[in-house]
Amino acid sequence: MSRYNIFASYYDRLTENVQYKARAEYVSGFFSASKDGETLLDLACGTGTLAAYFSKMGYSVTGIDLSEEMLQAAYEKEIENAVFIRGDMTDFTLPYKVDNCVCSLDSINHLTDIEEVKKCFKCAAEALNEGGVFVFDVNTPFKHKYVLADNTFVFDEDEFFLSWDNEYLGEYTTRILLDFFVFNGENYDRYSEEIIEKAYTIDELSDALVDFETIGIYDDMSYDEPNDESERIYFVCKRK
Repeated sequence: MSRYNIFASYYDRLTENVQYKARAEYVSGFFSASKDGETLLDLACGTGTLAAYFSKMGYSVTGIDLSEEMLQAAYEKEIENAVFIRGDMTDFTLPYKVDNCVCSLDSINHLTDIEEVKKCFKCAAEALNEGGVFVFDVNTPFKHKYVLADNTFVFDEDEFFLSWDNEYLGEYTTRILLDFFVFNGENYDRYSEEIIEKAYTIDELSDALVDFETIGIYDDMSYDEPNDESERIYFVCKRK
């Protein structure tokens, strides 16, 4: 079974607390006042839930993700004014320019080398029209070191049981071990996946945004400046 197959199957169930609608509205507030007809790139779009809310707002959405299983889940949602493309967030080229770009839910943290982050930002810049807006969020070093580190989370559902184990590796890097136990009608099948996430400092991310002007850096879902205990922060940038 290919990577992310099981995770994709239950991803929407596991992220029901994400407040996608509120996040879409928050991010959209950094774009222009007129939404109809504007184009938007949803980078690392996952199962397309955020793309669906942007579509309802009037955006024409292009979603990019590396996981075929995630994209299949997005496609099955039959989202209007949305197309989904399989691609690497650090190495892609769109056949057209877009007005806005969003990369949400700590997708940047899945890039475990700052050079990969720079490549991602470069691709995002090249996909945007001049003056286009790029909004992304990241988990912070504080969250990796003091919140996620060495903690276990359990999801006990009717169809599956999930043990989510975090192991802090140092240097703001966390290994996430997922053990799914899926009921097959008689007993449980076990599927295991491993994900590595890395957090970066504000200075590291700012230095990597060479093609952008940073408009603002905010604490999660607010317009407040980040603090030492911020767990998620948003960057709002404009293509030079």
